[in-house]
Amino acid sequence: MGKTQLKTSLAAALLLAGCGAEGEQGQGAALARYQFDECARVALINAASGEAVRGAEDLALDLENGRLFISAYDRRAVEKAARKKRDVLPQGGVYAVALETLFDPETEEVTVSSLADPKDFTGGLRPHGLSYDEKNHELVFINRTYERQGRRWRMVPHLQRIGANGEMFVGAPSPAHCAANDVAAGEGGVVTTFDHASCGIGGGVETLFSLKRSGLADENGPLFSKAVFANGVARMQDGEIAMAATREGAVLLLAPSEEGFSERARLTMPGYPDNVTVSTEGEIVAALHPSLMKLASARKLGLGRAPSRIVAADPASGAVSFLFDDPSGEMFSAATVALETGRGMVAGSVLDEGLLVCQARI
Repeated sequence: MGKTQLKTSLAAALLLAGCGAEGEQGQGAALARYQFDECARVALINAASGEAVRGAEDLALDLENGRLFISAYDRRAVEKAARKKRDVLPQGGVYAVALETLFDPETEEVTVSSLADPKDFTGGLRPHGLSYDEKNHELVFINRTYERQGRRWRMVPHLQRIGANGEMFVGAPSPAHCAANDVAAGEGGVVTTFDHASCGIGGGVETLFSLKRSGLADENGPLFSKAVFANGVARMQDGEIAMAATREGAVLLLAPSEEGFSERARLTMPGYPDNVTVSTEGEIVAALHPSLMKLASARKLGLGRAPSRIVAADPASGAVSFLFDDPSGEMFSAATVALETGRGMVAGSVLDEGLLVCQARI
């Protein structure tokens, strides 16, 4: 087998390994808290370019000031440009939208400007996981910068801070794990998830054999390394941490221990969890991928639309209720994050344009 054939076969094997067993689709649509007629897509228009914002992968809430923060970049477009060795890669942004505007039933689109200029970031601004640090009024995010290696591009994640009030403040980037994914800031400091222990071929082996080597880290190193594809993370009100183990179809509740953190409980999900948030009532809101195969087809190959499913889980009982279920992905494809307020629910997607906004029943 030639080198090209070997690479193709390995890529196919990794794609199949990432698909896993497919969950049932549409099982919660009829019982979901938010029905389609209560939801609508709200477009985000970039003020600088006039183009629609795509890839609002993560969200963070500032209830005190009535704001929603959004991290977004078009991941497929960036990866395609890097693969083709373009001289310039697309950029993203971190945006803020007033909740009052977003939940106004008359709002169909919102014009947004990035809170930070991409030119201020070496390697570009492509924010991924996002968290709001209420104490310091700062946004903390994983910035997926790109560096030149000859004619090739290499993605290098950094942990980044910027002012949340539009100040001209960009903190110096901090080193991040090569597979850094999401971030959570709070009273206990900043923690990040890493979806693989290794990068490159080592990460491929972890995926192929579903090895439990990913997890949670802080600035001093790993705190927990026993998950398969650790993804979204959120700090709970009691000091525990909720962390999505995507390939395990579960959200893990991690409690402080002598080793750092240990798994205290496991919430089984009706799908594969991506990002997680915590509601004011203490529920864990998780965006799920019912079909990893359809997600991979849409994200990697640009084929079709991926289904979206959003649930709320009671961390005490483990009971899971459906908030939104779109088995075809026609209304909103590949939701990767959602959060609830008293006004309703907002969801973002790694692939789709804009946000999904669902109004609470009065």
